[in-house]
Amino acid sequence: QVEAQLQVVQKLEEKERGLQSALGAVEKELSLRTQALELHKRKAVEAAQLAEDLRAQGEHVQARLRELQVCAAENRAAKDKESLSLKRAQ
Repeated sequence: QVEAQLQVVQKLEEKERGLQSALGAVEKELSLRTQALELHKRKAVEAAQLAEDLRAQGEHVQARLRELQVCAAENRAAKDKESLSLKRAQ
């Protein structure tokens, strides 16, 4: 009976070692996944900041384009006026 109990204890100890090993592997995987999550979080923040910067830059470019379009229209009108004056003078 003692021998049988020793065998049961031995099997349980082997099972415990296996479970401890599996637990270590799971903990290591969890650590790696946590590191990957933190890296992805940082990259997401950087991407959001870049998107915001590009949006602001795009708005600035659009505003400048509108200014240039107004200026071009004014220049065209002035040129047309000057051309008309020149034709009258001729």
